[in-house]
Amino acid sequence: MASTDWMFLLLPLVIGAFSEWVQLSDAARITFGSCAPQESEERGQCIHITSCPFLAELLTTEPKTPAQRLLLSKSQCGVDNRAEGLLNSTLVCCPRSKRIDSEDTAESTHLPGGRDEEQPGNVLPGNDVCGFLFADRIFGGTNTSIWEFPWMVLLQYRKANATSSSAFTFHCGGTLLNSRYVLTAGHCLANQKLEQAGVVLHSVRLGEWDTRTDPDCATQMNGQRICAPNHIDIEVEKGIVHEQYVPNSVDQQNDIALVRLRRSVSYTDYVRPICLPTDDLIRNQFVDYGMDVAGWGLTESRQPSPTKLKVAMKVVNRTICQEKYSSFKVKLYDSQLCAGGMKGMDTCEGDSGGPLMVSISTGGRDVFHIAGITSYGTKQCGIGGWPGVYTRTGAFIDWIQQRLEA
Repeated sequence: MASTDWMFLLLPLVIGAFSEWVQLSDAARITFGSCAPQESEERGQCIHITSCPFLAELLTTEPKTPAQRLLLSKSQCGVDNRAEGLLNSTLVCCPRSKRIDSEDTAESTHLPGGRDEEQPGNVLPGNDVCGFLFADRIFGGTNTSIWEFPWMVLLQYRKANATSSSAFTFHCGGTLLNSRYVLTAGHCLANQKLEQAGVVLHSVRLGEWDTRTDPDCATQMNGQRICAPNHIDIEVEKGIVHEQYVPNSVDQQNDIALVRLRRSVSYTDYVRPICLPTDDLIRNQFVDYGMDVAGWGLTESRQPSPTKLKVAMKVVNRTICQEKYSSFKVKLYDSQLCAGGMKGMDTCEGDSGGPLMVSISTGGRDVFHIAGITSYGTKQCGIGGWPGVYTRTGAFIDWIQQRLEA
């Protein structure tokens, strides 16, 4: 993930006074990781403030003392943008003994409607489950929050016949579609360079943010430290490369593949599927749409990033993109998208197979869909005027659905 802009702005959290009490719902059982509450030696959970009467009562108390205002401010651990209203969406670090359903101390999220139970592999989640993002969003720059883009995965490869941990390496990214399938690029499975290096796809890592630590922990904007559950490694049952993909072709048409996991994964707010393009979006070329791409690929130092990074970019008219790539005798197809082209802002080696993501407002909420899959670009990343090429996901919806098995 190449970028020259490392400055970023944080969306501030503001807690004000509210006179209305909000009814508790299934959200009372949702947790967003462990944390260390202010003025308490007891461990806590990052939860909705409505599930923490201790802090919710402070919120509605007027007038507040300076100490109470400081406690409320320092107790914030994020924002859940799936909920409507500031009170419903505010997350606080609540001591376990003072939260509702305090006997439930699981680190993972229990999703309403039983969605944390095992789901069949041939069922795609509805937009009430997929594509939601919460917590403090970071605008500009490249840093992601610890729980941003929870559908992103790393493909883990193993050197043939090797058994030590050092034999495992990451070469590609991917996107979780449902409980059993990951979407990635065809060249992440059918690749002569990987074959010559003697490495084979072994497993998929989910719930990762920083590859150097497990579990991942981060300090939030209010100084609160929060930790995610441990990442999950699941072995690959099989890979499915598009039948018409030609690994050595210059145009990389049909550069798409599915990875079936050996077992089902339960959804949490650190492991969650993205949405596929809906009927209205399938044929959309998304020209001039703002998109997000993310991954652990090479940075300016030509080394893989240990943390998940992101870059914002726009989709470029394919005709303009074709004019650039014609010098390499590359033909672009309707099943491909071009995005980026700003100097120093690009995907790079190691980001292959990761998602090109578009946020669409659905039912008053921003829902992320996978518009494209990182396919290829110039050998030197981040050259101004040279967009990257992405497989257009909407062109392959039928192909994807026909290959999903229970």
